[in-house]
Amino acid sequence: MSAFAPILSVRKPDIKVGLFLFAGLLPVSCIALHCAEVITLKNALWFLIIPTILIAFATSSIDRKLLQLVLRGWISGIIAVALYDLSRVPFILAGWADFIPHISAWLTDTNENSYLIGYTWRYAGNGGGLGIVFFLLANHFGWKKYIVSNAVSYGLLVFASLVALLLIFPGAQKMMFEITPLSFFGGMIGHIVYGYVLGRLAKRGLTGVTDEK
Repeated sequence: MSAFAPILSVRKPDIKVGLFLFAGLLPVSCIALHCAEVITLKNALWFLIIPTILIAFATSSIDRKLLQLVLRGWISGIIAVALYDLSRVPFILAGWADFIPHISAWLTDTNENSYLIGYTWRYAGNGGGLGIVFFLLANHFGWKKYIVSNAVSYGLLVFASLVALLLIFPGAQKMMFEITPLSFFGGMIGHIVYGYVLGRLAKRGLTGVTDEK
């Protein structure tokens, strides 16, 4: 059976879906909160992200359909961010600073940067988490006909939020990267790629979804 075989919808909103939506948003949101100096990423991991994920899975342990949908969204988000990173390569080679390895320093309160830890967070947390959120939203609102364009808009919304963070909190540019024509267009293109790939995967993964009776 295909990993993206149609499954029944979980469109009826409930606390279980809400918990996974919150859990999916937390990894990337906590990066923003760290850069805005609201909470350290290390504290966010232990006191926000891990508890929310555990509660989400605990309350949904017998809801196989929801867990299937979450898994599909997570895998799709990882694939999408991998292709996003391929689109970033020319911009990084041209001088766009890669802040992802710094995530490990934020997590450990040290000055040691690790590509492994940083990119694990990026893929499993940011990319996969946002993939979960999109799949749940697409399933709930029935985004079938225009799912790819909605996904691109979703990617651009994430990009706009990133730009807003960098503009509102000047310290964030020192921690992540400065807004320049290179980083702006590199980021925008990358988020368009992320959204497009996510939308294509969601279109395949959610085709034939029917309302849960």
